[in-house]
Amino acid sequence: MKKYFFSMIALMAWMYPGTVMADTGEVWVMPCTEILDNYQDFPAKESNLVVLGKGETEHVQLVLSTIPKENISFTSSSAPAGIDISYRVVREIDTFDDALVPFDSQVEAAEGTTVVWLTFETDRNCSVGTYDYSVQVKSLKNNVKVNFKIRVADYEIPLTPSIPSEFSIDLDNMPDGGSDRQKELWTEFLLSRRIDPYYSVIVDRGAWRWENCFSPWSWDDPRSQALLQDPRFCRFALPCMLEDEAFLRMCSDMKEKGVFDRCYFYIWDEPKKEAHYAQIAEESSHLLSLEPGSKMLVPVSSYLIDGDHKWNYDYTFDFLTQYVKILPVAAEEYKGENAKAEEFRKMIEPQSEWWTYVCCYPKGDQPNFLLELTPFHHRAIMWRVWKEQETGFLYWGVNRYQLNPFAFDRSLDAVGDGALVFPGSLFGIEEQPVASVRLEQWKEGQEDYELLKIVEKKIGREKTERILSQVYRTPTDFTKSSEEIESFRNSLIQIIENYDPSTQIMIRGELHEVDTLNAYVPGPGCEYAYIRIDDLPVEAHVLKLDLQNPYSQVKTFLGNDVIDGLERVSSACDRYTTAGSDAYAGINGDFFNISGHNEYPLGAPRGGCASEGVIQREPRSMAWAFAAIDYDNKPILNNMEFGGSVVSLKSPIASYSFNDVNIPRTDCYSCDMTFYNEFAGGYTRMDENADIGDKLKTEVFFKLSDGQSWGINSPKTCIVTRIIRDTQGHNALEPGESALSGIDAAKAFLDNLTVGQKLKINMSIKTADGEAPLIKEMVGGNSLLMKNGVIMDCNFNDSYNNVLYPRTGIGCSSDGRWLYLIAIDGRQSHSRGVYSDEMCDILRALGASDVIGLDGGGSTGMVVNHAVVNKPSDGQERAVTNGWLLRTTAPADDKIARLSFNYWNKAQIEAREIPLSVLGYNQYDVLVDSELSPVSLSCTPGLGHIEGETLLLDGPEKSGTVTAKYERLTVSRYLNFGDPSGIESIAEVNVPFKFYRNPGTNLFYIEASGDGGTRMSYGLYATSGGCIRQGEADIIGSYCFDFSDLTPGVYLLRICMGNDCHTIKLIIG
Repeated sequence: MKKYFFSMIALMAWMYPGTVMADTGEVWVMPCTEILDNYQDFPAKESNLVVLGKGETEHVQLVLSTIPKENISFTSSSAPAGIDISYRVVREIDTFDDALVPFDSQVEAAEGTTVVWLTFETDRNCSVGTYDYSVQVKSLKNNVKVNFKIRVADYEIPLTPSIPSEFSIDLDNMPDGGSDRQKELWTEFLLSRRIDPYYSVIVDRGAWRWENCFSPWSWDDPRSQALLQDPRFCRFALPCMLEDEAFLRMCSDMKEKGVFDRCYFYIWDEPKKEAHYAQIAEESSHLLSLEPGSKMLVPVSSYLIDGDHKWNYDYTFDFLTQYVKILPVAAEEYKGENAKAEEFRKMIEPQSEWWTYVCCYPKGDQPNFLLELTPFHHRAIMWRVWKEQETGFLYWGVNRYQLNPFAFDRSLDAVGDGALVFPGSLFGIEEQPVASVRLEQWKEGQEDYELLKIVEKKIGREKTERILSQVYRTPTDFTKSSEEIESFRNSLIQIIENYDPSTQIMIRGELHEVDTLNAYVPGPGCEYAYIRIDDLPVEAHVLKLDLQNPYSQVKTFLGNDVIDGLERVSSACDRYTTAGSDAYAGINGDFFNISGHNEYPLGAPRGGCASEGVIQREPRSMAWAFAAIDYDNKPILNNMEFGGSVVSLKSPIASYSFNDVNIPRTDCYSCDMTFYNEFAGGYTRMDENADIGDKLKTEVFFKLSDGQSWGINSPKTCIVTRIIRDTQGHNALEPGESALSGIDAAKAFLDNLTVGQKLKINMSIKTADGEAPLIKEMVGGNSLLMKNGVIMDCNFNDSYNNVLYPRTGIGCSSDGRWLYLIAIDGRQSHSRGVYSDEMCDILRALGASDVIGLDGGGSTGMVVNHAVVNKPSDGQERAVTNGWLLRTTAPADDKIARLSFNYWNKAQIEAREIPLSVLGYNQYDVLVDSELSPVSLSCTPGLGHIEGETLLLDGPEKSGTVTAKYERLTVSRYLNFGDPSGIESIAEVNVPFKFYRNPGTNLFYIEASGDGGTRMSYGLYATSGGCIRQGEADIIGSYCFDFSDLTPGVYLLRICMGNDCHTIKLIIG
């Protein structure tokens, strides 16, 4: 109806010229992945933007209001250098508007609407930039100039596709009887569309056996040999029905040319019967006996339909993977579910390559080439391939149709299946095949695939999946909006062109600029950064600890060392700081009982915690996530649960299990025994969570055997010191005592114990992976938010996580070396807070692979060098149940050995006024003085001048060096106004290396920040100024200074890397 109405308007416009619309009113410019019926939503603009990279193709559809049979002429400006622009008109073929027929400058209108495709294609030497292009469209009723801005973006689609797309050409159904000229044209045509052609000849129609080859000529024909060198080929199909001698000769030739590992033998198609499997085994075994490296390819569309193993895909792939190394699976078998596709991947990989294909199925809502589907279905085919992680795509035919006269195959009610390229002779064109609209829309998806691969290398798969989710989520849930596709492509291109991890961060698939407001080293092996993401806005504080550094450790604090105690993090830092150890930083930890929870005692942690191997409260359920550190200083972030047991070592041997530590819970069958230790508050407790009526308890008190200390997952021997029977509880614990308290069956067990007897007690904690780590420190959280870099579903289906909130979190790197503590401000004008997945994105940008979420809101708090650095949403620091502290373990030493400048942020540099302060560190990198004085300051004269302790950048130069000197130590920093200020500047701006001593030796190690090698020069000086040793070295990983030969004394080591020089005081023992 719409098309008819459009035709009537066009006819009226022709008959009555006064009714013709404005210049662009008769022309619409649509994306190529758009339904024609929606043309009115895309009026031509003053300038129509086309964006593509080098080696890429983009199409737009010009929809014209025309009079049937009129001539339309196109006069264009010159195409920009390196950009080819061609025109094709959409023509009907077998009742479908599906053929894209090329023309030069004039074409005949078909109906009241005529659709012309403009194809823009860049070569690989095209210069990045924006170019103007215009086309004048003239007809009886139109004289319209359509303008384009062609932006060639700064990326390149790889010449060799990153994934094989294998499409068959039926050699017996080619035009002109399959002449050499047509073979050349069709081969070039498919290669130009990022497709590996394979030519097929039917051998046994009853068994549907085909012989397939990458070339339409014999494999050893010179023309075939030339194709082997064509870099556009990704994989090569080789014929497998050859005599043994010819087969061996062919394989040898492929090896000599270096392409054999990219070759495959399409040995059978869609086996379904045991007889097929037997023949596959027989033929594959023979070929493998001739050439063990042969790769068989067998598409699979079904499990066996006969025999003892029918309907069993496990058997199918157990059998086939013995012989077949490439297994394309029909996409229909995934039932439209991502999880189902994953099941197939696990059955096939890593024994074989997992590919996929479509044919007459799937139909309906899933991506396919069928004519009944929309352009979005055609483009989404390769989105699906990327999402499901198949490593190849197979399609059974591009010319499976009837010729003379032409007709699509309608036998399976899947019109368009196997028919993507048409003979040019059908449209009066002899010298080139004609593409279907569907094929070009598929190619757009293939180039999307390449963009996804490029982005994946930059930001990782999980983040890239989130960008893809803008247009594709499952095989039945993908976009039907070309605007969303444009936004999706723009997101990918923006990342490819602009993503810089030093100044940007990816959050929920969008790039955000990051400004570092402060950064310095607060303690040994630790880096602190205060960052702002202005456009959200969000402000976050991050501590990054090197768990391999011997002079810092993680310590769990429990509020005032009692199970229901509440304490500020700053107070805990002060309380745990002693003359020999500084608790220099900390964050809040677990959620805790409040009146609204109806769980007691108030203030007690809701998850669990431990310190020095002593459980303060048990991990009460596997539903809770925890962060732990073991005795090897390795982090464990996982869901965990507790199980305790006591064994009476007196005959008769008996045992009993318990699940509660320091808080009795008698509200369940297995909660009749509670373990108490020094964190209980000095006494056993009454049950506040259930009414036990007049039930009495037995409480057994005991101490560890001599020389033992409590440990997790490490059974301990204890000796009973006293027993109180038939008590209501609330009995005092003596120093060093622990206790077990029980009612009901647990009471009966305890009643059988006697003073002086030995018990074996095991405090067991297991992870969701079934591991039992030797945990030293532990704090609880609500959820494991990210595992192995993958955002977990709980970020979106948990109401606490899926809301903007101030947040605290803990993360660790995949290798277990780095620990990340983060506090994010929220519910304030300067920082809106974050969703939990956004917190994961921030931590992942810093290097974390696993993350758990802790208590947030008003509890969120971070202390660094005994000062609260975040802005609590309550307006003041809140007392919390527990948390983690960072403590120094280095020997006491107040001597300054290294200097560092304070951080200079972007705002200070832009204001041309930088406050200067100098931090002084000892030889262990403990911060001794954050405002070192007296210090002499100087700078490059052309940079500006220093007034007091402020650098004024008022000189003519935009770069230079600032130097501070304290006693015999100096530090210099090179300043360039153009330097970025981003999250990676945490280490790079303040200390470009890590320097530490091997305890008890005169071996010193330096590690450079960043990837790759770093060139270093150094000089070792006596305090009198004389140079003792100097040299240069490349730091790859770490470099060792061996000063074992030096006589004891004080020395100065000057290290320079690029423009940064640092002088370090060494005390040689």
